[in-house]
Amino acid sequence: EDLKGMKVRSTGFSAKVVEALGAVPVAMPQGETYEALSKGIVDGTIGPIEVLKGWKQAEVIKSTTDCFDVGYTTAFFVVMNLKKWNALPPDVRKVFEDTSREWVDVHGKAWDEADKEGRAFTLSLGNQIITLPAQESARWKKAVRPTIDEYIKNADQKGVSGSKSVKQAETLINKYKKQYK
Repeated sequence: EDLKGMKVRSTGFSAKVVEALGAVPVAMPQGETYEALSKGIVDGTIGPIEVLKGWKQAEVIKSTTDCFDVGYTTAFFVVMNLKKWNALPPDVRKVFEDTSREWVDVHGKAWDEADKEGRAFTLSLGNQIITLPAQESARWKKAVRPTIDEYIKNADQKGVSGSKSVKQAETLINKYKKQYK
């Protein structure tokens, strides 16, 4: 109920999640969010906790709701045109493949560290981080489930196992959520 009618900066799939929770999604680039928050153009934003320090948003956000286990996550990936990929010599493709494996670990650790810094920064300014109680978290999960089901359906139609992807994400969230509190 607290989110009802709130204008929340969100883009892509997260905008659908925000809407499912009763808020009004407002699309804008991350770089415009600080000013939009400070001027009241938006009431909140959705994003990784690292933005509180990296984008200095903790200066204009006094309260953060940690809804990690509701399912918010951001993924990074590197893609290449398949025709260009196939035109590369096998030894060059191997370099890309080997580097990609390393990149996942290096980037993941860097982002984890940035999230820790964002959490520490906002708390150092006297801001609060609210973790959803289990009952409220369950309500949020139920509210966003139709949105996740829509994602699964769309992915399945494109030949990607949406249910497998979502199940894997949920498994990893449950495995690591305590580590990031």
